[in-house]
Amino acid sequence: MNADVYKEWFLELLNHLEEPSIIVMDNASYHSTLAENYPKSSSRKSDVQKWLKDKNIPYSNLETLAELKMKVKNIMPREKLYLLDQLSLERGHEVIRLPPYHCQYNAIELIWAQVKNEVTKKNNTFKMVDVERLTHEALDSVTVQDWEKCVRHAETIQSQDYEKEVHRDAILEPIILTILPGDSDSNDDEDTDNDEDIFGN
Repeated sequence: MNADVYKEWFLELLNHLEEPSIIVMDNASYHSTLAENYPKSSSRKSDVQKWLKDKNIPYSNLETLAELKMKVKNIMPREKLYLLDQLSLERGHEVIRLPPYHCQYNAIELIWAQVKNEVTKKNNTFKMVDVERLTHEALDSVTVQDWEKCVRHAETIQSQDYEKEVHRDAILEPIILTILPGDSDSNDDEDTDNDEDIFGN
């Protein structure tokens, strides 16, 4: 799989969606092509100049590479904009991206596990042509009820993780120390001396 192949498949998918949809996507590299290619930190000066020229952004040949890169940085969006997200929005759909390393939030992982299990049970020839046929049969046998069950399971995991995060914050917040500018051991000593004066010790 690569970005070009996936984009072609994804556009075909979008054409078959009959109503506005939410598309859950993980962070695989071929899902994450940026909508705009900006010069990299390793780009040569001539490449950065060409990019600026193509964007009609004025620059001077006397500017250093660091100065040119700063021009690029100043116009880059703060958040990454992905090509597939924009293609979806243009067609009335929305892409929601999973947090990195949280594939358990994606119901399709459970569906895929179901399909692989079906293929494994019925595969007795171990020939690729039969594996392909069994895979298509297993995919065709996935029902709306299967999807609903897997989505509910993924949502349950998300809710449980959210609750754990809330509890973790509640436990950790009281023990997190915030050191303010000017705090020092000498201030602590002064506070102790003042306490002793107040209490007459």
